[in-house]
Amino acid sequence: MDLLVKTILAAVIVFVLLFAVYYLIGHVLSGPITSSQAVSLIESDLSRSHPGAIINVTNVTPSQYPGSWHVVASLVTNATSPCPTYSVLSFDYPKYGFVSRLENNYTSGCVVYGLVGNSSYILASYPVAIARSYSLKIPQVINYVDSVGYSNTLVTATYYPTFYHIGKDYSKIWLVNYSSPKSNQSVYVILTQESGNFVTEYNSTH
Repeated sequence: MDLLVKTILAAVIVFVLLFAVYYLIGHVLSGPITSSQAVSLIESDLSRSHPGAIINVTNVTPSQYPGSWHVVASLVTNATSPCPTYSVLSFDYPKYGFVSRLENNYTSGCVVYGLVGNSSYILASYPVAIARSYSLKIPQVINYVDSVGYSNTLVTATYYPTFYHIGKDYSKIWLVNYSSPKSNQSVYVILTQESGNFVTEYNSTH
């Protein structure tokens, strides 16, 4: 009986010591989390959940929840595909861990949100310009993507305040480039920054 009592007592003591160590590490030694730590942890979690995504933390401020940080990050997935996804998420960390709130969804599934019926819409980012160029279903673009395969298509977009092409000057345009290792041809599309209107397209050999 004495042995049983001693065993139970020893187990209780070990449990109390482990709990004390856990509390000390988690609440005393670690101290409050810094903004840099919050950003690093959120970026790591987003990288794990969205492999290959382009992540950019755009704002970090003290959260309304004491001891936490309000972190805003943009997330671009499939960035060089014909239909990238671009959204902005916010976190209150560590209050809600890695649970995010969707602040804005600019484009997904080649739908540019907010563009339809909005004549003053501004294509302010390259993922939106890419998605817009593909959603217009320009025959030369569709034929190119079909010929090389969607997964073999590499798309980039560059903004130009001024642009000269075949004897004509353009202003505030996006130049979207469709290329592929499967082809020695590239297709270029020129869109207006405002409203994303189609201007022209042309081919180039490389």
